[in-house]
Amino acid sequence: MRKPIIRIVGVLGLLVAFAGSRVWAEEAPAAAPAVVQTEALSEAGVDEGPEPEYAFGTVKQISGQELTLTEFDYDTNKEKEVAYTIDATAELNNVKSASEIVVGDEVDVDYFVRDGKNVAVVVAVAKPLNDAEGLND
Repeated sequence: MRKPIIRIVGVLGLLVAFAGSRVWAEEAPAAAPAVVQTEALSEAGVDEGPEPEYAFGTVKQISGQELTLTEFDYDTNKEKEVAYTIDATAELNNVKSASEIVVGDEVDVDYFVRDGKNVAVVVAVAKPLNDAEGLND
């Protein structure tokens, strides 16, 4: 009678050991892809830094690389004026240079706050549909 009990205990011990090794084997690879993905992003030159903030509004004033927008503040339900410095390497959309931006233009801005100032890294000027893509022909 002792032999069947010993066999049952032995088989149960093997099952527990096998199940434990399966759980460990399934958990271990989960960490590896994150490291590979991070290394791949670094090698590809992808910036892992913070994402820029976004704003849009109407140009109230522009002087050189300094841009002031009238924006709607959804927290206060009022319009406010916000100043931006257009970075020297900023991407400009629908204009070739900041000098083409005029008072009254509607613009979208991607920016970072650096040393307490809003530094625009992307400025996109909205164009009326009849001016866009040569549709005014």
